Amino acid sequence: MADFSPSIEMQKFAPLAEDFYKNILFDEKPLFVSDEATLFDIWSGDMEEILLRCSAHYRTSVTLEDAKLPLWKLLRLLDDRAGGPNL
Repeated sequence: MADFSPSIEMQKFAPLAEDFYKNILFDEKPLFVSDEATLFDIWSGDMEEILLRCSAHYRTSVTLEDAKLPLWKLLRLLDDRAGGPNL
């Protein structure tokens, strides 16, 4: 049996993650995203393309440095920048 990293923080941001999967990844919803996972772990396509998608959807600049954050931190950052509710 494989051991997975926890996903406690990702669970806290589940609504933001669902929005991200729907609007940024489209039909590529990952089965499991640990708290340590970054955008690099869930996206295998062109990084410039995904950063442009994020920037357009969240109406803010999204950098390569942002993409290095754990996904739950990136989701919180993008939500804050877009003026969303703080979870």
